[in-house]
Amino acid sequence: MKILHIISSLELGGAQRLLSDMLPIMAKQHDVSLLVNVQMHNELQEKIEKAGVHIISLEKADVYSFKNIWRIAKNMRGMDVVHVHLFPSLYWVALASLFVPARLIYTEHSTSNKRRGKWYFRPVEKFIYNRYSKIVAISRPVCKALAEWIRKTPNSNKFDVVENGIDLFHFISIRDGVFNPKKIIMVSRFAKSKDHFTVIKAMQYIPTDVQLIFVGDGETMPACKKLAENIGVDDRVHFVGAQSKVSSWLSESYIGVQSSHWEGFGLTAVEMMAAGLPVIASNVEGLKQVVDGAGELFTCGDERELAQIVNLLLNDEDMYKEMQQKCLSRAKLYDIHTTVEAYLKIYKEVSV
Repeated sequence: MKILHIISSLELGGAQRLLSDMLPIMAKQHDVSLLVNVQMHNELQEKIEKAGVHIISLEKADVYSFKNIWRIAKNMRGMDVVHVHLFPSLYWVALASLFVPARLIYTEHSTSNKRRGKWYFRPVEKFIYNRYSKIVAISRPVCKALAEWIRKTPNSNKFDVVENGIDLFHFISIRDGVFNPKKIIMVSRFAKSKDHFTVIKAMQYIPTDVQLIFVGDGETMPACKKLAENIGVDDRVHFVGAQSKVSSWLSESYIGVQSSHWEGFGLTAVEMMAAGLPVIASNVEGLKQVVDGAGELFTCGDERELAQIVNLLLNDEDMYKEMQQKCLSRAKLYDIHTTVEAYLKIYKEVSV
């Protein structure tokens, strides 16, 4: 089977990390290619290339150019399945299929985005999503939110739910490292969907010898740095930028935090749990389904509640160890091989 995955770029993010884990496994059984607008030359791309996956680069930085329709259509020819991730690739591939017939699959990665709620986008999006043979949501809340937006029944044949998975061995193997009880870590893009601000504010109520590490970059980082400076915690909050070796940062940390306004699934939370970290996360759809019952949830935007949970973990070793084991057990439910098998089953269904 010839399978083409399409995403704008391999910048560090949940969808991109999923592809870097998933494509090498798929490539052992099928002819797999990946099309991107621009190459990133990072760890994710290196991992995919080493697995023998052919990466096609349009070498066009403008991901919003209508010319992408013709460029993508050219590369869709001869493919058995075209699997698309994220906007604006969602649009360009749907429009390209008007000229090059193809069996299309789209994975919806979030419960919300900037287009949702704007009435004039609804008819456009209904048309776009209808071009796809199957829409795969990474969690049930994601499926429900999208179905309501485009006014379809969530349990129709159009939708499927395939939860994200991770390379469990890679993260579990770092658990023998020495965890630093003075480090809290959050690995996430600095975007409107994420809530770094609450974590920064929580540092006011956490002992002054505790350090906070932010791994990632993005549009809200300057405002976060300014906040840390304004409230006097900038000497304890460290912005290390996007890092290719995320597991090494996790191995040196003690508590994992995932603070979000909305989330499709919470892949980073699973990675932190697999690495042996107790995880504290915002009580929001998509994320709470992953963490609840293993880690701890706090009310979105409540820095005092977040700080209270952090301080309990810092001071109660028994509580820490119990949550650590629960998180590790939960992470084992999200094996990347299970995710790949589910997608391959869908590919076969739509290609018949």
